[in-house]
Amino acid sequence: MIDSPTKKKIADAFIEVLTQKPFSSIKVKDIVDVAGVSHMTFYRNFSDKYDLVESICFDDMMLFTKIYGRNAEWKAITVCILNTIQNNASFYSRILRDEEATVSYLRAMNRVSGELTGACGSSTTSAAWKETMQNWARNGFADSVEDVYIKLVGAM
Repeated sequence: MIDSPTKKKIADAFIEVLTQKPFSSIKVKDIVDVAGVSHMTFYRNFSDKYDLVESICFDDMMLFTKIYGRNAEWKAITVCILNTIQNNASFYSRILRDEEATVSYLRAMNRVSGELTGACGSSTTSAAWKETMQNWARNGFADSVEDVYIKLVGAM
């Protein structure tokens, strides 16, 4: 969870670096140079760049709790997550087009599931989210949120 000014500074630096380099090429050094923090500070807050991506995605996906609370219905949660992804298309396009970064995204999805239900999503659910989200990213997030929701429901 990105709950401190230092974590936010590191996350913002990562997002900036991601606009300049593909995820696979980003090194912690790139992030700390832009953030203006030491390697030690980075590693006090995140175990690696994958943990950082997972934290960013998790925080984004949990934004629905500010609107609906923690007891929202599945459709409301999903639609809110999809809107967040579409509204941050530049970031999620880069994440979902990289297989390594997508793993961190999926871990964040499982954390959301764990937070809300006490259990992680099944491998079938993860596969459906992965394929649907990657396809949506490849087409520039052109499909409506409702259409993507329908695809997710049909895939599971």
